[in-house]
Amino acid sequence: MPLFFKTLKPVYYIASLMAFFLICYPVSSRAQESDCSKTLQEARNQYDLGIIDEIPKMLGPCMQEGFTRTQKIEAYKLLVLAYLFDDNQFDAERTMLEFLKKYPEYEIMPNDPVEFIHLFETYRTTSEFSIGIVAGFNLTNPRIIENFSMLDRSSAKPDNETGSGYQIGLGAGRYLGERLMLNMEVLWAKYKYSFTDGRSVTDEALNVFTEDYTFDEELNKITIPLTALYQVNDGKLLWFIRAGGSFDYIMSASGTSWSVIKEQTETGRTIDIRNYRNPYYFSAIMGSGLQYKIPRGFLFLDFRFNMGINNIVKAGTRYENAYSLSAFGHLDDDFSLNTFTFSFGYHFSFYNPKKQR
Repeated sequence: MPLFFKTLKPVYYIASLMAFFLICYPVSSRAQESDCSKTLQEARNQYDLGIIDEIPKMLGPCMQEGFTRTQKIEAYKLLVLAYLFDDNQFDAERTMLEFLKKYPEYEIMPNDPVEFIHLFETYRTTSEFSIGIVAGFNLTNPRIIENFSMLDRSSAKPDNETGSGYQIGLGAGRYLGERLMLNMEVLWAKYKYSFTDGRSVTDEALNVFTEDYTFDEELNKITIPLTALYQVNDGKLLWFIRAGGSFDYIMSASGTSWSVIKEQTETGRTIDIRNYRNPYYFSAIMGSGLQYKIPRGFLFLDFRFNMGINNIVKAGTRYENAYSLSAFGHLDDDFSLNTFTFSFGYHFSFYNPKKQR
């Protein structure tokens, strides 16, 4: 046999050892799991008989390796109960804290002992904060503060139309209480909306026709909403309401004019209008939505109404957009933006269980 091993090349020798290890390891692992399963059953019997002194020593070797997840949870419960039964409050609380750090999302079961539940409820078990991603779409309509028009106001018919866009970004939440969360996001958003102005005209031959002028606007912005969120109910599926505000910074804005006169459509070129817009504006937010709890986080659906507060048009530059004024008769109204948003996303939760005062 020694001569045989000497003739083996090193690579074959190593491969043989690895194969031997792979064959033997599962057998060893199953044997250890079987031993630990017996140990847990024995510890249960000892506890039922009121013999608790040896339970920590019995379970100790299997706590690091040997128990399944379900068995380890039961072992932690037995340890906590054993310490409580022995009036060892310090070790009971230490073990409970260790248990909650390993299983921060554990939920009380109907068959959990009352003593375990009472100690469990003295700890903060909700998520401390969360971070995640959010995306969705929006519908934006200008809120006219004051109307301006190049047409005769007595005959003009100004209007505005809702446009659709989208938003995407990152969010973070921090619990201020059991159900109250402070939520902050940084989003990039695209808004679209349009303004129309029209009139009826009678020519020299007494023919009546309409002149319609439309200005389509597209706006890209960074928005930072800060809201307070309150979870109305308990359980896996939570309904929440929110309120707050946002700070918005306009990164770019463009507009396209077009007209329909005597059923003839003329489209102008798209121009940069950011210099005619205030870069900063603010919005008030109210909304509601749903959260669905999943391991280590939650999925959510969110609906919000964002009401623009301040005018986003620079009044001093209203008449400087010569192209739109002369070619299409468009003059900026003073307006802010009202937006409905529908978003969905995912947050990953971070836990830091602590004893409550």
